[in-house]
Amino acid sequence: MSTWTYSATNEANLMKQKYGKLIEKQFNAENVILGRIKKMQDLGGKGIHRPLIQSIGGGVGNGSLPTANENKVGLVKLENSKKLYAVVSIDRETMKRAKSDSDSFVRMTKFPVQIAVKSFNRNLTRQILKGNLDGTNVGSGELLKWQTGNTATSAAKVYFDKASTYDLALFEAIEIGDLLDTVDASACNAIVNADAEVVDMVIIDNGDGYAGTGTYIEFASAPGTAFANNDLLVMQNSYNVELEGIKGVISATSGTYKNITIGRRFQSYNKDASSAALSTDLLNDLVINIKRKCGESPDLLLTSYHQFIKLLNLLEDQKSYNLPARDKKFKGQISFSAVEFMSADGPIPVVPDRFMDADEVFALNTKHIELHLTQGGFEWFDDDGTVFLRESGDSYEARYGGYGELFVNPHFQGRLHTLAR
Repeated sequence: MSTWTYSATNEANLMKQKYGKLIEKQFNAENVILGRIKKMQDLGGKGIHRPLIQSIGGGVGNGSLPTANENKVGLVKLENSKKLYAVVSIDRETMKRAKSDSDSFVRMTKFPVQIAVKSFNRNLTRQILKGNLDGTNVGSGELLKWQTGNTATSAAKVYFDKASTYDLALFEAIEIGDLLDTVDASACNAIVNADAEVVDMVIIDNGDGYAGTGTYIEFASAPGTAFANNDLLVMQNSYNVELEGIKGVISATSGTYKNITIGRRFQSYNKDASSAALSTDLLNDLVINIKRKCGESPDLLLTSYHQFIKLLNLLEDQKSYNLPARDKKFKGQISFSAVEFMSADGPIPVVPDRFMDADEVFALNTKHIELHLTQGGFEWFDDDGTVFLRESGDSYEARYGGYGELFVNPHFQGRLHTLAR
């Protein structure tokens, strides 16, 4: 004779499903530089022209009257604004089914738009910091460059693991679900493998800031055109239409930028560390030489997390715990939200950023980094009276973005590069 036993398995239909709190994010959403630079809604008409004084006029000399000399004045031209977007699409039924807390963890009229702004900001921050400078008033949009020496592509897995080639910061620009284009270097930079969806990424940390063997990006399907040497990965529709970023501007030693020739009085101070370890001597060199050139000290030192760890170890004896950690306003000489480097002009905050290469430190004067935007700045496109715009099917689209141009005055900035990893 069998005996019936009440158990969780036998009475599964009587058991309730229990839910915990939503686990909100698995990513770093900090955008330090975006919060520090100037943002102005003054871009209109044909753009902005700004005179730039590059020399001190007036002939000088002793003994007899000198000859008057030229006061060199250049003209900075901000007249090639970039279109910056983020878009989300929401099914109408889903919006209806997720209108109350009892039906969904999130409101589908709120959650997607919040995520869109975060995604927009991370892509904008990446451009502001990493955008290159090619002399045509645009950034190429390069995320990764495939090179001979990588592991061969395997089906939908494209490897970026050539030794000492790919800084880990490069992969921070890409998230699961991003749609990427390939720029074919052998076919006059034609766009191939358009809108390829990223479904997985495996990043091997070598411990030196480089990606190690086995690092790959997996797409939803195998690339129709095989990757070859110098092919680029870019965000969808973004080749040669991105911002020229800080790294491109401050590392430039020739060419032009915003109609001004790179050179004395319009060039950043670059210090080659020659693979030396980060030290206070190198930081002093960087900060003091910037002041020597322009008369102002930087107000922000930006590092990779790799170098930030070294800096914390370097300044171990300067840590201060004078106030309780719960006081969010506290910022001692060393804290884990910021480090303050003591310069000749006073403390300068040192902040790590996920987009910074492992062997670099930027010394920035954020008063001379400006994001010029059209009226309204970055905003939801609600000119029709609503954020949600009806699509052709049974869904709505929300669009966020704006139009603007970044201007980095290189003379007030500096860069420490080729540090020991």
